[in-house]
Amino acid sequence: MDGDRVYAITPHGDLACLDTASGEVQWQKNFGQDFGGRMMSGWGFCESPLVDGNKLVCTPGGAQAGIVALNKQNGRTLWSCAVPNFGDAGGDGAGYSSIVVSEAAGTRQYIQMMGRGLVSVAANDGRFLWGYNRIANGTANIPTPIVRDNFVFASTGYNTGAVLLKLKRQGRGVAYDEVYFLTHNTLQNHHGGMVLVGDHLYGGHGHNNGFPICVEFETGEVVWDEGRGPGEGSAAVVYADGNLYFHYQNGVMALIEATPEGYHERGAFPVPDAAQPCWAHPVVSGGKLYLREQDQLLCYELTP
Repeated sequence: MDGDRVYAITPHGDLACLDTASGEVQWQKNFGQDFGGRMMSGWGFCESPLVDGNKLVCTPGGAQAGIVALNKQNGRTLWSCAVPNFGDAGGDGAGYSSIVVSEAAGTRQYIQMMGRGLVSVAANDGRFLWGYNRIANGTANIPTPIVRDNFVFASTGYNTGAVLLKLKRQGRGVAYDEVYFLTHNTLQNHHGGMVLVGDHLYGGHGHNNGFPICVEFETGEVVWDEGRGPGEGSAAVVYADGNLYFHYQNGVMALIEATPEGYHERGAFPVPDAAQPCWAHPVVSGGKLYLREQDQLLCYELTP
């Protein structure tokens, strides 16, 4: 959302700008028809578009338009990046994550997890900066990367693992050093995402599992690994007010303290009438917890 506009992408690749008051469509594009877009696998598009200044940035995954920047007011193309093939792992097209902004190495850049792995393009003109292929798998690259300072963290499932890169200036471009790579047995986030709180990463570990785990961001050291938590399947995770909100695939909602001191579960409850798989990410705002359960929207009061 941006002012009086909301931007959304459907699984079919329809990108729309709507008026928040009336819901009226202001402009609309289609990833396939307008950009030759494609997904890395058979499932539909899944991305939250990014508003950055006057730009709306998104990932059609097309051969000539892997990532594009549009004028957020009218949808006109400002630039498009033809992302080159930078490795054999994974597949061509978009992944299932969303673009994040980094100022690493003194360069404003958009970092995304695509079908071939991590991709970075220059924010001002869409110039391809770098690509990292080792983190890609051939089925679905899903979690959104996490950036801080000169670092980029990413993890994927399907027995892939997790990586931390450190970015550095190289000529007029940007290069990276691999700080660590963790195998899938140590850390893999299938989907549901991870969060960075202070110097530690928290999230669900395991393919199709959400085993609560805490990892030191800059070293990759596992601080604690709880194994199976209160729910089953992958867990969509958000952070608020010192706590982690785990929404498990089987409909269990859990509250876990975000601390490297150990695993401290503060409560759990089953979401009413949960119909698996429950994959929607929870939202915490204004002292309330919002959960989408298939076609239902539930709201819970968090503050006394």
